[in-house]
Amino acid sequence: MTETKPLHRIVIVGGGEDWQKEKIISFCQKGDFIIAADNGLLILHQIHITPDLIIGDLDSVSADLLKKYPAVPIEKFPDKKDFSDLELSIKKAITMNPKEIILLAVTGNYFDHSYASIINLFRNRYNGAIKIITSNATIFPIRGKTTLLHVKGRRFSLFPLSKIKNFTMEGAQYQFSKKNLQVTDYSLSNVIVGERLKINVEKGLLFCVLFDKGWQ
Repeated sequence: MTETKPLHRIVIVGGGEDWQKEKIISFCQKGDFIIAADNGLLILHQIHITPDLIIGDLDSVSADLLKKYPAVPIEKFPDKKDFSDLELSIKKAITMNPKEIILLAVTGNYFDHSYASIINLFRNRYNGAIKIITSNATIFPIRGKTTLLHVKGRRFSLFPLSKIKNFTMEGAQYQFSKKNLQVTDYSLSNVIVGERLKINVEKGLLFCVLFDKGWQ
């Protein structure tokens, strides 16, 4: 029996407006498996990338576009369902046990959908890395100890999604005045001044928005 090679990176492309062509091409080229979440298929089609799987209720994808990809498997769901097309794609990716899941084009003009994309970083149990790539930033959850390297001078923001117990941070220009944070606390437009940024959370849910180099 031939062993299945473990997947390092699964790339999921949604239908949001906040994306950069070069980033999608780069991540897809480095990905082991590409999932088009519903109208993410249109974005991939525009930049001539064929996904390995299409997932969703397909309410935003034209029949003519689908006909262009007869060899690509489709997991179709009913319009009335409990999970968004993106979350269904994340759930599928988790079952494939990759080391990393990259979410592209999952934020944009609809704030509710963008916020739901961030919540989806936490909703499903997953031991690997998961992050959202926007046109100018990376959004990722922080659990326990997190260290970022080679990020000196980068702008970042932190937002708790729950009560945070014993928060500590090294390498940032600004510090919280307390260790236990509430959901109404945040660090906005902070700057990394050290060679590395170290964040430690004993308990709680926190996400970081790390802006690309050059974004002040």
